[in-house]
Amino acid sequence: MPDLVLPGCRTTPLAGYLSALGILRAVTRCVDDEAAGYWRRGAFVLRSTVPTVEALVAVLDERFEPEAIVSPWNAGSGFAGNGKNTTAEAALDWVRASHEPSLTALRDAVEAADRVVARGRQRGWGGKNDALWDPARKRDVLQLCRNEFPDAALAWLDAATALTGDTDVAFSRLLGTGGNFGRQDLSVTYLARVRTITGDRRSRRWLTALLTGDESAPYLRDAVGQFDPGRAGGIQSSPLEKADDKGFVNPWAFLMTVEGTLLFASAVVRRHGADYAGAALPFQVQGSASGFATAAPGESALGEFLAPEWAEPTRLPELAALLGEGKALWRAKPARSALDFVRAAANLAVDRRITAMHRHAFVDRHGQNPLAVPAGAIVVPRTRRPVELLAGLDPWLDALRSSASNAVAARVRGVEQTLFAHAKTGDPADLVAVFAALGRCHETAARAGRTRQFVSPLVLPHGRALADELRHALPDDPELRVALALATARDPGADCPTLGGLRALLSPVAAGPRRRPVWSGRPSTVSLGQGLVPALASLARRRSMPRPDEPDNAVPFPAVRGARISFDQGMFARPSDVQALLAGHLDELRIADLLAGLVTVDWAGTDFRLPPVEPGLLVSTVNYLLPFASTAALELPGKDGVTTWVRLRPGNAWPARLIAGRVADVLDDAARRLTITGIPQVLPPPDARVSGDRLAAVLLFRITERDRIRALHRIAVLPTPERSAQ
Repeated sequence: MPDLVLPGCRTTPLAGYLSALGILRAVTRCVDDEAAGYWRRGAFVLRSTVPTVEALVAVLDERFEPEAIVSPWNAGSGFAGNGKNTTAEAALDWVRASHEPSLTALRDAVEAADRVVARGRQRGWGGKNDALWDPARKRDVLQLCRNEFPDAALAWLDAATALTGDTDVAFSRLLGTGGNFGRQDLSVTYLARVRTITGDRRSRRWLTALLTGDESAPYLRDAVGQFDPGRAGGIQSSPLEKADDKGFVNPWAFLMTVEGTLLFASAVVRRHGADYAGAALPFQVQGSASGFATAAPGESALGEFLAPEWAEPTRLPELAALLGEGKALWRAKPARSALDFVRAAANLAVDRRITAMHRHAFVDRHGQNPLAVPAGAIVVPRTRRPVELLAGLDPWLDALRSSASNAVAARVRGVEQTLFAHAKTGDPADLVAVFAALGRCHETAARAGRTRQFVSPLVLPHGRALADELRHALPDDPELRVALALATARDPGADCPTLGGLRALLSPVAAGPRRRPVWSGRPSTVSLGQGLVPALASLARRRSMPRPDEPDNAVPFPAVRGARISFDQGMFARPSDVQALLAGHLDELRIADLLAGLVTVDWAGTDFRLPPVEPGLLVSTVNYLLPFASTAALELPGKDGVTTWVRLRPGNAWPARLIAGRVADVLDDAARRLTITGIPQVLPPPDARVSGDRLAAVLLFRITERDRIRALHRIAVLPTPERSAQ
C-alpha cells in the first residue's frame, strides 16, 4: 500500500495533530479498514489503498459519514428549544429533516438525545425558568444519555465526560467542560460544519488544503476554538501564513479535529490494587510551568495534553488501544504531570511504540475561551537516564506544595524546571542545576516557620549513584568541585547520616528519631545568606572552638596542640580551586546554592577521587595554611632516607584572628608551628594580600597529602629521597 505524506497534518498545533488522527479514523471507517498511519519528521503519513492525495480528497468527500456527535447535557446544544440558540436549533432541525444515508448515525443520535431531554424533564430534572437542566442533575442526565444513546454516539460521550465515584463528573480538558469552550458548544459547531461541507462547492478545496497545507482556498469567518491558537489572531495568523482576507476557519479541519478527539475516550479505572477510583484521562495531566518557557505572566494553567508520536505504521484498533491506555509510569504509578511524563520517558517507562510526546498547555488567554498552546516536545531516549536517583524529591516537593508560601512555591517551580531539563537531556550539568535550585528551595523552606510545621528536612538517598553521575561534570565545573568538597566533608560517628558535616551548622536541623534530621526550632549557627566566604569563615571559627582532643594513645601526637577545623572524611579539594576561591574568580552565589542542595544528600560510603592535575601557581600566603588543612598525619622525608610522621594542627584562635584582619599574626604562628614540628628552613611569611575571611575558609577544606607536601616545598627546604640517598 502507498504511503501518503500529509504536510498539512503536523504534530503542532494541536488541531494538526488531532486532524491527522481524525483522517486515519475517517479513512478506516469509510474507505479502507486496513489503513494505518505514523509520523515522519513531524508530518503524518497515511498508508492505505488510496494511491494519491487527489484520490484521497475525492473519496473522502464522497464517502465521508459524520460522527454521531450530540451534547444534550449542555445548555447551548440546541435541545432546550427555548429560542436562545437559533443556530443550534436550526442545525438540529436540518439533521432531523434530512434523508441523506450518510447522516444516518448522526440522525439516530439526535433522536436519542431528544428522548433523553423528554424523559429527563418527565422526571423533574429540568432547570428553573427555561433552563435545560438542574445543575444538580448533571450526573443523572449523563447516565441517561449512556442508557439511551446508540453505540455510535458513546464515543463522543466518553471523550467529553466521565462518571467517577457515586456523585462526581469529570471532564476531558481536551474538549473543555463536557464539549464546551466557553460559549462555544462543539457539537453545535460540528453540525454546522457538516452542513457547510455538504452544501458548499468549495468542500474539496478545503479538504485539499487540510491535507497538503496549501491554504489558497478562501475560508470561513467563525470561531477558531482552542485547537489552533495561532489562527485565533485572525488574518495572516496561520502557521502557514495564509494571506486570505475573507476568513480563517477550514470546516474540514474542524470535523477531522473533533473526530481525532474520539480516540481519547475517558475511562474510570483502578490500578495497581490501590483504593483509588477516578477519571483516567489519557495523556492529560495537571497544568505545570515545568519546561514551558512561553507561559504568560499570571495566566492559569487549566491542564496539559501530551500528544504521543509513533514511528511505525499503526492501524486504528492498535492506535485506539495505545491512546486509550495512556501508559506512562513514574514511580510505579500513572504519570500525573508533564514532569512525571518526561521522567517516565527518560526511564523508558512509556509504551515502547511512542517516540515522542508533544506538550500542549491549556491556558486562559481570552477570558472564558482557553487555548491549547504548544509547550515543546518530550523525546523518548534510546537509553535509560538516571532520573530515578532524584525520585526521593517527589514526596518532599508534594508536601511543600500543600503548605508553601508564595516564596517557597516559586522555589518549588524552580526545582521542577531543572528536574524537567535534566530528564529531557540526562546531562550531568543539568543534574548540577537541580542541586542549585534545590539548595535555594531548601534554604527558603528552612526560613519559613509555617512550612517547617508540615515539611521535614530533606534527606536524599543514593549518594553513591549520584556521585557517579556528578563525576562527569566535575572536570569542567570548579564551583561544583568546591561545593562537593564542602558538602561531603564529615566527621565519623554522627547520630544522623547527613548531620556529620556542615549541614548541622548551616541549617536549623538536629538529629531526630530513626537517624533522621528534624527542625531544631533554633536559628542555624551560620547562614549562607550572609555570603559564601563570610559563612565559611564563621564555620571555621565555630570548628576551631576547643573540643576534647584525640585519645592519648593517638600516634603521632601533634607537635603543637590546636584545633581540628577540617574533617576526617569527604572529597579532597584541589589547591587550584581553593586559590580561585581566594582570588574571587568563582561564582560564590552558585557555590552557596550548590552547597545548600548537596548537604541534603546522604553521602555515606561515597568516594570522590579527582584525577590528579599539575599544580598551578599559588600565592605564597596559601602555602602556609594548606599543610594544616587536614586531620590526617603527614609523612615527611627525613635525613638518611628515614621518614617521619607529623600531625599539624592550626591554632584555635586562627579563624577569629583571620576574620579580624590579623593575617600576619596567623602566618607567623603557622611558620612557628612548622618549625617546632621539625620542618627545617621555613621561609619567613610574606606580606599577605588576601583577605582574612577568605584565608579562614581554606582551613575547612580537606587537602591531599601530596598537595600539602607540595605546599611545604614552596615555603621550606625539605629533604628529598634523592638528596637523602646521597
